[in-house]
Amino acid sequence: MPSIDDTQHLRTGDILQSWSGVDSPESGKDLVGATLNSTYVVERLLGEGGMGQVFLARHTRIAQKRVAIKVLHPELAGSEQVLARFQREAEAAAAISHPNVVSVLDIDSTPRGMPYLVCEYLEGVDLSDHLKEVQRLDVPDALSVTRQLCRGLAAAHACGVIHRDLKPPNIFLVGDFKKGAPPRLFAKILDFGLSRFHQGGGDNQNLTKTGFIMGTPSYMAPEQARGQRVDHRADVYGLGAILYAVLTGRAPFQEDSPQSTILALLSSEPPRPRSLVPTIPAHVELVIERAMAKDPDQRYPDMAAFERALDALPSAHAFSESIQPAAAPSPAPSARRTELVSASEGDVQSARPRLLFVMFAAAVLAMAAASIAISGVELAIGRKFGRLELGLITLAIVGTSLTPALLGFVYVRRKIWQSSSRVLSLLGQVRAAALAGALTYGLLALAFHVIDDFLVRLLARPELKPVGAGWTGWNLLLPAVALVAAVAAAERQRLLTSVPAGWRRLLAVWVIMGVAAITAGLLIYFGITWRAASGGP
Repeated sequence: MPSIDDTQHLRTGDILQSWSGVDSPESGKDLVGATLNSTYVVERLLGEGGMGQVFLARHTRIAQKRVAIKVLHPELAGSEQVLARFQREAEAAAAISHPNVVSVLDIDSTPRGMPYLVCEYLEGVDLSDHLKEVQRLDVPDALSVTRQLCRGLAAAHACGVIHRDLKPPNIFLVGDFKKGAPPRLFAKILDFGLSRFHQGGGDNQNLTKTGFIMGTPSYMAPEQARGQRVDHRADVYGLGAILYAVLTGRAPFQEDSPQSTILALLSSEPPRPRSLVPTIPAHVELVIERAMAKDPDQRYPDMAAFERALDALPSAHAFSESIQPAAAPSPAPSARRTELVSASEGDVQSARPRLLFVMFAAAVLAMAAASIAISGVELAIGRKFGRLELGLITLAIVGTSLTPALLGFVYVRRKIWQSSSRVLSLLGQVRAAALAGALTYGLLALAFHVIDDFLVRLLARPELKPVGAGWTGWNLLLPAVALVAAVAAAERQRLLTSVPAGWRRLLAVWVIMGVAAITAGLLIYFGITWRAASGGP
């Protein structure tokens, strides 16, 4: 068995004062050889951590049955809040029945009042110790372990339980590791001591309060680091961080102190997995980055979606997982929908230079549109600008276009550059905006010329008036219409990549496109009436 959870516990308020403890609590040495509840004979200490100690014990009536007993540290046992969390761990784990979750068998107190938890004894090593030996897992092993954890966590979430402290020490690899790792790794999830019941209400929901940061900074979700309430998507983040760690051999964030680690977690992206280990496939990197998105809405919505994304990877089925009990049948591959970003290896490799090019092209298009609009502004105010004024306006256009572009690049370089998935998402948005703006302007200008130069002459009807393709006012209004189209296209692309498919996304897209179409129509109608009122050609 691994050592007890060594989770960092930080507070944003005053430090919680311990309540009075029990009298003369047993030490680990005192417990060895003792018989608890006339059922468990404590044989030896297995490990120790921040919360307590774990002992190996044997059953008094079933000689071959061994169990692990977790006993709270004496200095913690006096806190009612800690005792409530300890009780909650037992209730949380006991509520889950799944081969990839450790089984809780009993809960009681020692003769001197020390609470303890009895769970199945596991032969093997925890994932953290295994990584110290092998540095990192190969892709098939990493994906296999992660898929098993998806199933165990899905079972926990189905019971309304969120783990909230996923990290390698809380993942146990079952098997005989004395002669090396077995050919297939079988994983179990340990320690629901920081778990919270997501449903049902009651006092359990209040045991972890807003303003407390509870978890392990290197692996916790950003919303958890901010002391906010979390849902099952915090476990999606934690599992993504574990996949990151087993493939790269290091935690996503590992600063000098918990405080600086949390600051890095909240303000920056971790190093790209492929920048640390170039052999990691691009699609695996994208899966990790989606799971570890800072915005919970941009992560996989649940563990089933996370597992489907893993199943879709070419390396996911390198060997059979026949040692696992049969799971519920998965949808047929033809019917399965993956959450993966549709990007090839080449797309990921070229995403960053393409993003820089598209951002530059968008800035050039914005400057060109602003330059064209000058003559329309002159018509609107009723006077021509002089040469000096045109020069100053040109400098202003260049400055107001390049400054946001440079600030945007600095932001991208600091906040987004390390995440391939976010780079691809931003690339799609900027590209969609630039194309929509340019195409809208070009197609409207072409349509106006077709109406004036062809349809009006062909139909020869008095009620059919030319729109005045060469009218100066359109130089102001068509760039405005193009801007509306660009903003709508960028927002539509963002929704398609960040919001799960469903009626909410469909409604949002239709609302955005509808508002854009109405706005563009009003601008064109205003232009037609303006031209007619001004007596333009």
